[in-house]
Amino acid sequence: SASHQDLRCTCDASQLSIIYLRSARNSFPCCIMLACRKELALLCCWACTAALRTPNPRTRPPVIARRGLFHTAAAAALAAVTTKPAAAATTVAAAKAALLDAIPATATGAPATNATLPRAVAGKISKCADALDAAASMKDTASNKQLDGSWRLVYSDAPEITNLAKLPLGFQLGPVRQPFSLASKTFENQGEILHVTRLIHGSTRVVGDFERAARGTLNAAGVVNDRGDRVDVFFRRVVFKIDAPVAIKTVVEPKSDPSLARPAVDTVYLDGDLRVTRGGDGSLFVLTRDADPVPMLTSAERKELYGEVSSDVVSGAGLGNWSRTTKGVFSSTDTRGRE
Repeated sequence: SASHQDLRCTCDASQLSIIYLRSARNSFPCCIMLACRKELALLCCWACTAALRTPNPRTRPPVIARRGLFHTAAAAALAAVTTKPAAAATTVAAAKAALLDAIPATATGAPATNATLPRAVAGKISKCADALDAAASMKDTASNKQLDGSWRLVYSDAPEITNLAKLPLGFQLGPVRQPFSLASKTFENQGEILHVTRLIHGSTRVVGDFERAARGTLNAAGVVNDRGDRVDVFFRRVVFKIDAPVAIKTVVEPKSDPSLARPAVDTVYLDGDLRVTRGGDGSLFVLTRDADPVPMLTSAERKELYGEVSSDVVSGAGLGNWSRTTKGVFSSTDTRGRE
C-alpha cells in the first residue's frame, strides 16, 4: 500500500548509528548503537518495520500492542550491544577459574612445577595462563597498588623453583611466599625447607629490590615492554638457613652478568587475589594472595645482612644457577650495605 511504501529506514551501520523509521506523519527513533554491525542494524530495522507498518484496517492491532512490539525490538537490539562488556568479564572470570582449577595442591604446600607434574598438566597450566593474559589484556600493572602485600607461589616452571622441587637426602621444599612493597620497592622470595623426618627445618630467603622498567626495553626472552607491566629486578642476597637441630647460615651475593639482559618480571594479570607473572626468560609464576602474610626484613636488618661476609656468584637473567657456582667466577665481596 502507499503507507507501506512511505516507510523507509536509514542507518549508517559502520559508525555510531541512529536508526529511524519514517512514515508520512512521524519519525520514530528506534535505538542508538555504538559500532553496530550491519546484520544487527538490518535486524533492528526489520523488526521495527514489522511492528510499525500499517496493516489491513480489519486486522489492525491496538496501538498499545504495536508500541509494545516496538519496545521489545529496540530492547533486544540494545541488549545485543550492551552485553559485550559483561561477556568479556565472564571470559576473564572463566579463564581465571580454569587456571586455578588446573593447578593441583601439593602435600608439603610447595608450589607445583613442571618438574613434578605430568607434561600434559604443565602444558595445560601454561595455556590457561596465556588465555587469561589474552582475555584480560592488562596494562600498567607495574605500579598497581594491588601488588602490595604477601603472595604465595602455587605454580612455576622457573629453574630456580624446579631446582628446589626435588632435593636430596630427604629434604623437601615447603611453601614459597613473596612479600612485595611498592613503597620501598623491595621484595623477598621466602621458601621453607622441610625434611621427611620433621626433625630438620630450614629456609631460603632471596632479598631484592626493583624499579619500574622503561617502556620499549627487551628482556632476556626478547619480549618488548610495551604494556607497562615490567619491573627490573635486583637480587641482593640469597640466604640459606638450617634452624634445627643445628643452626647453619650461608649468605650468597648474586652478581649480574653485564653481557646479559637485566633480570625482569612482567605482571601479565593482577587482581585482589591472583597474580600471574612472566620472568625475564619467559618462566611462568602463578601466585595467590597469602592467607598468612609474612613480613620482610626491616631496613636495619637488610643493612646488617648486607654487611655480613658472603660469597659472590654470577647470575644471569634469573637465579636458576645461583647454587651451581663455578671456580673463578667469584668477584670481591661487597660489604658496603647497599639499599
